[in-house]
Amino acid sequence: MNTYRHGEIALVQVEKLPNNLTPATTKVFMTGSHGHDHSIDQGSLYFTKEDEYVFGYLVTKDTSLLHPEHSPKVGEAKIEDGIYQLRKQQEHTPEGLEPVID
Repeated sequence: MNTYRHGEIALVQVEKLPNNLTPATTKVFMTGSHGHDHSIDQGSLYFTKEDEYVFGYLVTKDTSLLHPEHSPKVGEAKIEDGIYQLRKQQEHTPEGLEPVID
């Protein structure tokens, strides 16, 4: 199983999608803390709220992750075909868990 980091997002490969998800009509899966969109060029997004960290799923087929700072060109951040859980990343600080800010 693969895991990819893309700014403040982690994409964790899973075996299957949960039941009863509806495909999104957008290719943007998050707008980052500085206003930049995290998006895909191909594939299917499914948004859900499982807990405070998991916010959706991505099914990829010849897919690139796009972001103006991390991967501005198609093909620059290709990910392996599969199903990925979308998670907001957290980091340990002396004050406790804090969201990763991109």
